[in-house]
Amino acid sequence: MLNASWKKVISDWIYLTRYSWSISRRIFAATALVIVLNTAEPLILLILPRFILDELSGQARWEVVLQYILVMIAAMALMKLIRLGTSVFVNMSVNECDTLAAMSYAGHFLEIDYARLEDGKVRDLQQKAASNVHPNQFVYVYVGGMLTGLFQLAGYSYLILDLHPLVLFCVLAVVGLNYALSTRTEKNRRAFEAIHASADRRFDYLFRTMIDFRYAGEVRMNQMSDWLSGKFMKVWEEYRINRGEYDKRQIRVRLAACVIDLVQMLVLYGYAVYQALRGMVTIGSFSVYVGAILNFSGAFVSFTEGLSRMVSLSKYVDEHKEYLRLAAPSHREKGVNRLPAAENRHVFEFRDVSFRYPNTDRMILKHLSLTISDGEKLAVVGLNGAGKTTFIKLLCRLYEPTEGVIRYNGTDISTIRYEDYIRLLSVVFQDYRLFAFSVKDNIVLNGTYEEGRFHRAIRKTGLDIRLSLLPHGAETAVSKEFDEEGVEFSGGESQKLVTARAYYKDAPVVIMDEPTSALDALAEQRLYEQFREIMEGKAAIFISHRLASTRFCDRIAVFEDGRIGEYGTHDELMERKGLYYEMFCSQAKYYREEVQA
Repeated sequence: MLNASWKKVISDWIYLTRYSWSISRRIFAATALVIVLNTAEPLILLILPRFILDELSGQARWEVVLQYILVMIAAMALMKLIRLGTSVFVNMSVNECDTLAAMSYAGHFLEIDYARLEDGKVRDLQQKAASNVHPNQFVYVYVGGMLTGLFQLAGYSYLILDLHPLVLFCVLAVVGLNYALSTRTEKNRRAFEAIHASADRRFDYLFRTMIDFRYAGEVRMNQMSDWLSGKFMKVWEEYRINRGEYDKRQIRVRLAACVIDLVQMLVLYGYAVYQALRGMVTIGSFSVYVGAILNFSGAFVSFTEGLSRMVSLSKYVDEHKEYLRLAAPSHREKGVNRLPAAENRHVFEFRDVSFRYPNTDRMILKHLSLTISDGEKLAVVGLNGAGKTTFIKLLCRLYEPTEGVIRYNGTDISTIRYEDYIRLLSVVFQDYRLFAFSVKDNIVLNGTYEEGRFHRAIRKTGLDIRLSLLPHGAETAVSKEFDEEGVEFSGGESQKLVTARAYYKDAPVVIMDEPTSALDALAEQRLYEQFREIMEGKAAIFISHRLASTRFCDRIAVFEDGRIGEYGTHDELMERKGLYYEMFCSQAKYYREEVQA
């Protein structure tokens, strides 16, 4: 009767097998092939020389010896040809499995809810799952090694039994001691694994910081070279000390294993020689017994190491299941309402919405109520930390309200099919990103390329002249990450490019979070003039610290400490002489100075 712990281990193995099968079936075929080859080859090469030795020590018929030698050479050649012929399949299967597993983890990471993605605990869980639960490692390395050792053990046990049953029991006793030592080795390895992983992450971060061009200016202006090198060496020194202690423990265990193996060889060799001298076994049989005894320990080590690692792998299965549960997008369960392909009316309503970020107590938005009418241009302004960007993240369904509801045309947005809802929005985030692909790819993204619309987007955002100067036009790579002829855009050019991306999507609702932060006053004014044309007939929401956008918006919402402190047109808010008035007058002075300069 299996105890509860072994029942869980076996259940976890079944789970890992099914998961690995879903990733790559070829890895199972490759593993089975390698198991057969690794089991058959040593047994064949151990048994065939027996016939040659017995013939040489017996009748010594050279024609028979030659036949045995030719058979052995043919067997060896056949095994090498089989390995050579299957090596491409095995290597391709392993590489395919690694690639598909990486794609699977990346796919989960791409779809996981944004709110969970920002949670450090979830990211740690993802890293553990990707590092410890791997189909190639489980099937090819652990299961393959364990089954190869098991089948080899069966063959060697059969050969050893022919010498004397007590010899097998002696070998098993030694193997039991080696297993205990192997368990100790694995325990030491797991204890050191956490130290190694932590040091590896710090090494990686420091190394990337030291060679990353984005940090080069800060490093040089603050003379940080020796400082960063010192931090790197401090991490190395801590790692070296821990590694030294780990190696000492492992050496003691391995030394004990060597002593046990030497004693085993002395006893078993002595007994086999005694049997040969008494004429109870032939010279050929003696060579087989000695080879079987020596190989038995290696086979058992392969079996026990594979088994031990498979048992230890079980502890990561619960984390893997939890990660897959968290990685499943919540909108798949909630999105039950479909939107028409062409919705003619676009009204958003925040009704008594409050929000706090996960694992925090502070409410960022507090009982916010606001309606964005069809085709309305809304400016959202306020001091830092007032909740402006959080407001946009809720509208984009990157988070869900802690309290209250957001409605689109009267329907709770959390119940709308996610793909349908996202189709409504073109968004330029404050922390936008350009990809190391072509300019065209950065604008079109996963949409269908339409030449006329693409060139309109370029022209409307003022990128047409810059594009005409690029070495390969729209096919020019953004950044030099993979292409030496790639182009590094300035901050203002980058903002124009992502604005062109938003225009190209041609969604009925456009959201701009700090769209002009990298532009000077004149370029900002020109871009807002272009916005008037770009946003014609669309609803638009502008988040900005700089208030130039507010003059052409229908309404302005002034956020104060998570609430709407003021709401109205530019003229209405200026007359009230509140926070908006103070912000606008303060900025107007700097705008005049910049223009005069």
